[in-house]
This record gives sequence, C-alpha cells and structure tokens, in this order.
Amino acid sequence: MGLAPDIIAAIAQRLANHAGLELPAWVIDARATARIALLDCSPDDYVALIDSTRGTVELSGLIEAVRVGESRLFRHRSQIDVLTGIVAPALRARGRRAIRVWSAGCAAGEEPYTLAIVLSRALPDCTISILATDVSADALAQAETATYPRAALQHVPLPYRDAFQANGDRIRVAPQIAALVTFERANLLDGAAPRGCDIVWCRNVLIYFTAGARRRVIDRLVGAAVPGGFVFVGYSESLRDVAELESMRTNDAVYYVRRATGAAPRARPPTLPVPVPVNDRPPAPLVVSDDRTPPPIGFAPSPPADEAIDLRGHPIAARVTAELSARLAQPGLRSLVVDLDGADLLGDDLAPVLRRARAAARTAGIALAVRATRAGARRWLARHGLDEEAT
Repeated sequence: MGLAPDIIAAIAQRLANHAGLELPAWVIDARATARIALLDCSPDDYVALIDSTRGTVELSGLIEAVRVGESRLFRHRSQIDVLTGIVAPALRARGRRAIRVWSAGCAAGEEPYTLAIVLSRALPDCTISILATDVSADALAQAETATYPRAALQHVPLPYRDAFQANGDRIRVAPQIAALVTFERANLLDGAAPRGCDIVWCRNVLIYFTAGARRRVIDRLVGAAVPGGFVFVGYSESLRDVAELESMRTNDAVYYVRRATGAAPRARPPTLPVPVPVNDRPPAPLVVSDDRTPPPIGFAPSPPADEAIDLRGHPIAARVTAELSARLAQPGLRSLVVDLDGADLLGDDLAPVLRRARAAARTAGIALAVRATRAGARRWLARHGLDEEAT
C-alpha cells in the first residue's frame, strides 16, 4: 500500500461518518492516493483538509472517486422477469392506476430507465413515475442525458430495443420513456426518503455501507414501500431478517414484499401465484489456496503465483472484497491469481470488485490475474470487459 495504515484508517473514518461507506483498505488507498497526488499535498494535510469545513468539496470528490457505479441496462434478468410476471399482475389486480417507484443508488440511470421501459409495457394503462436518486452528481448528469454507448444495446432483449433511438455511435432512450424518470441527488443516509412507493429498487448498494448505516438505509427503503409493495436488492444482499418484509423467491430471483403494519408472517398472497417463501441458502465457502496447495480435483493448475483465490459456488461480492483486501495488503506480495472456474453463479456485482482490485494491484506493483478456462466464466469476463485479465 502507498498510504500508511493510520492515514487510511483516518480517511475511512471520514467516509464512514459522512456517507456511511465501509470500503476495503486497498480501495481507499488507491483512490485517496490519486486525490492526494492531484492536490499535491501530504497525506496528513489531506486528512486535515477533509476533516475541515473548507474540505467539504474535496470530501465530496473523494466519495465520487470511491463510489460503486457500475450498472447496465436490463441487469439481472431474473429480477426483471419478476416485474413482468409477478409485480405487474399483482399491481393490476389491486387496481393500481398510478405506480410510484424509487430507484435508489441509480448510478448513470441504466436501472431506472430499464424500469420505465418494462413497466410502461407491462402496465400500459397506468401512470408510471420513477424517482431515481444517487449521491454522485457526475453520475446523475450522465443519467439525465439518457444516452449510452451503442454497445449497451446488446444487453437489451429484442422486444424492448425499440425503446431506444440510434444517435451515431450512441443510443438514446426514447423521450416518452425518459420522461417517466425524475433524477435527484440524495444521500441514502440523509434527508427525507420518498413514501408511498409500489416498488423500491436498490441493488448492490447496501454491501458498501457500515453495519449501522446499512440498518438506517434499510429502514428508509422499507419505509418508502406501501404495504404489499415490492422491494428489490442485489443478489449478494439479503433482507431476510427484516421483520417488516416477507422474503419471496421465484426461479433464481429473490425479492421482498412489505407486510401490513403489525401483520404476522403470511402465506403467499393469491395475486402472487409463482413465488414461494425463501430461506436464503448460506453463501458458498470462499476457498483460498496458494501455490503450495494442490488444486482441487478437476481443476487445471492456476498460473504460478505467490497466492491464489479460488471462487466457488455463488461468490458473495462483500466476502470477495474482504478477502482481496486482506491479500493485497500483505507485505511482499508480488502476484495473485483469482480463479473463477469453480463458481456456479457469477453476479454482476462481482465485476466492480475485480476491477477495483486490479487497479489497486497495479498501484501496489502486484501482478493480479483473473483465471477462467470455463466457457461460461470467460463469457462473463468478456461481458464486463475483464477478459484481458483471463488466462
């Protein structure tokens, strides 16, 4: 690491206090080092700056630098299928004519625009209004343009592609769809959350908050949903223990329904014919090996490295982040391999973890490679622009 542990701890404390963020040390090290170089100041002076009133702008800049902003159109298709197959019929059966949605942590707008496209098709006789919020002014400025690289269209199912207009080497969300979304800058920990929402959508955001901040954010998400409203979070996040929510599952998608105030856990509502109550299975073990340990049976040997991390089952992004943080912090580490071939399910939220690890490793002079020989794993790497790291 470039920064001393006490400097990283001090910066981490500022991020936790100001934005409720709980980030790996190597992420803070890489991003703060770049900001310190940009300002041409000492690490001690930087800590003093972001701890002062005159450093408010810089603290906001640091939050921009460390924020998790990867998203894409129609991400996690199984949850999108829940919208069309379960949520829309349920809202229609309830006689809902005005549908309110909160897309929290919306990044550059891919998710709220996806919601607008899907819901306007599934509920053509309803008025759809989507509030999309994010802490990043840069991300919101990009979102409001409603334009994306033409390559983003490859993730959009064919029946929905007419919701976009070609604009040179970019695509634009059709104006009548974009008009359904309102963007606002908001920190999930501060200010008033919306109320009366039929759908609350907040995916791959909770895992980066401290435990206390996460509880506060969950309270806001739950409070925003009407009784019977639907709450969606990322695959690596669970609200199973939240008393106000009923956990539901259909196929590979987990989602939550807000219970009526004071209601006991109930059976599946008749308007939701497909889902069954879910008991989230515990995360698969993260298997760690090094070059002195024989690879598991059926695995090709990993490339020579000081250490290797073998991902198995459904790797949880937060756990992988913690493990990578610990490994990259080891003194004298020269090389590290992350092996994906043992993973049965690779979530999209794992991609930014590997991307940040790669950047941090470069900063620290560590050779980090992502190994994938299985076809599915290689396709996942290519989809996320990480295939140049595959060996």
